[in-house]
Amino acid sequence: MDEKTRELIKVRLEKAEEDIKTARELLSLKRYRAAVNRAYYSLFSITTAVLLTRKLERSKHSGIEAAFNQYFIRNKIIEVEYGKIFDYVRRKREECDYNAKIIIDKETAENVVKDSRKFIRRMKEYFKSISGL
Repeated sequence: MDEKTRELIKVRLEKAEEDIKTARELLSLKRYRAAVNRAYYSLFSITTAVLLTRKLERSKHSGIEAAFNQYFIRNKIIEVEYGKIFDYVRRKREECDYNAKIIIDKETAENVVKDSRKFIRRMKEYFKSISGL
């Protein structure tokens, strides 16, 4: 992996860490919709970094999820559970952001953040296994 790609991965990992930390802070403030939003974007950032390890870039949210499933889940590099987590968190974020009638409760927000933290831990394991990032 070239140095430019390694640096871009590092920046996206830092962004993912910042976003999940913000999601946890928002939970403590009972800002559940905002916590779900930040949790999703933590997954978005780290997943774009994962794709870079295969020289893949996608600009749309659906493209990122599709590429992750195609190249990492279907090829059994990453367990199916993590594809399901990404899908669940994405759907919850879309509900929060695009459906004015949806109210996210504490339990849902906590689950989204917990699952997102688990997803990030697993992706970090993947990075360590391939390059010691």
